[in-house]
Amino acid sequence: MLLQDVLDDAELGIRVLHGDRAMLDRPVLRTCTTDMPDPTRYVSAGSLVFSGLVWHKSAEDSDLFVKHLARMGVTALAAGEALLGAVPDDVVAACIRHRLPLVSVPADMPFSRIIERLTARMSGARMDRLQNGLARQRRLLEAVADGRSIDDLLARTASEFGADAWLLTATGVCLVGDEHLDEDTVDHLVESALTAERLPHTTGDYTVLSVGAGLRDRASSWLLVVRHTGPGRADCLDAFGELAAVAALDRVRRDERRRSTWDTCDATGVVAGAATAFDASRRLVTVVARRVPVHPRAGVVTTDRLHSLRAVLCDALPGSVSALDGDRVVLTVAGENTDVGMLLRRRLSRIVPASEGTGLRIGVSATCTLGSLAGAIATATALAADDGDLPEPVSVRVAAMDSAAELFSAVPDRLRHDFARRVLGPVLDHDLSNDGGLLPTLEVFLACSGSWRRTADRIHVHLNTVRYRIGKVEKLTGRDLSRLDDKLDVYLALRSLHMQQS
Repeated sequence: MLLQDVLDDAELGIRVLHGDRAMLDRPVLRTCTTDMPDPTRYVSAGSLVFSGLVWHKSAEDSDLFVKHLARMGVTALAAGEALLGAVPDDVVAACIRHRLPLVSVPADMPFSRIIERLTARMSGARMDRLQNGLARQRRLLEAVADGRSIDDLLARTASEFGADAWLLTATGVCLVGDEHLDEDTVDHLVESALTAERLPHTTGDYTVLSVGAGLRDRASSWLLVVRHTGPGRADCLDAFGELAAVAALDRVRRDERRRSTWDTCDATGVVAGAATAFDASRRLVTVVARRVPVHPRAGVVTTDRLHSLRAVLCDALPGSVSALDGDRVVLTVAGENTDVGMLLRRRLSRIVPASEGTGLRIGVSATCTLGSLAGAIATATALAADDGDLPEPVSVRVAAMDSAAELFSAVPDRLRHDFARRVLGPVLDHDLSNDGGLLPTLEVFLACSGSWRRTADRIHVHLNTVRYRIGKVEKLTGRDLSRLDDKLDVYLALRSLHMQQS
């Protein structure tokens, strides 16, 4: 039943005070009565709400009451004229402001009589819809058994009702859907769904339905979006509700396949997984992500949250290969690092309403190939580990080829390893046999820009000890650390060692 059907019943005498044609085509799924100043607990989406305006004392009361109703997604407000003689202008103004249809009920028409009449009509309509729904559900299940894809079922259902429909992830990636949805619309739809108290949720011409677990794990949820403005809207949403149940089965199968792939990558590592998934010449990007508490009540990052983060990242970057590394998720995906960084910023920002007090720190490597993947992982790990002074809930740091170190990270891993061994091999061998502490001293010396005094203070040894150890390094490596080119060789060799260790 539509709101217009209620107005067309002449015996009820209900007349419209605010509402255009599209508003009057809203479905009436149920009726309820409330005069509580905050009606939130007593109404639900799709309701025609009857109120005697007992709560009305001022324009502020009207605005608050109507705002609550609009937020809950009710179909319309039916205001009685018995108490005040007429519906106050500020109630009308509030409904206009919050885009909520408003109808008036004559003083001599009891709410109970209207509700009984509408309930009888809705019961008959509900039985018809139930029978139609069962028949439609049987057809959907038969289609699934025959091997029809969710793409085909969505297209057929949309065509049947003259609607547009999309299956989205919470990151806004379109899994199924022919018509283009612009990014701003996707932003709005996802935010509306993730902040709604319940689904289905209607915003403008769009209705968002949950798929499967709904909003239990909102960040990795699937959303079925329907745009339908013609007649038969209630039947249309019923049909897509049944399709959402079928889509949930499709998601279960997809998640099972994904978990099998994840288990393999966790056992072999993301480098081996990428070698299986991508050609040697393919341009790749590595992403490292971790959750960090940004709110005192966020608590620790649990295993479930880590798996949820992995699912979110795989949704945001389709076709990626992923593995867990301690408290981090490591992914490799085909593409260019600037493009991947832009996608992550846009798509991950959409799940902020579902962040539960945690933030995301994302590192994106320079573009590389399979041969330099280990170095790319080390670069992305370092970027993800640097919190800095970042209040944003989602921070995406993208490596830029604007330093020798970043350029060196793109060199194939085997060449970097050989370079590090040739430059620092004698130092490593000396420390291994004599425990001389040359390598740690060298690291601090370079970090202190070659200052003897600051190095001695940092590692708590005598100044002459630092001079002796650095002199020993120069003798073993054949490098003069007062020369810029030799110092750069040693620095890059040290960085390569750190990449191998990470």
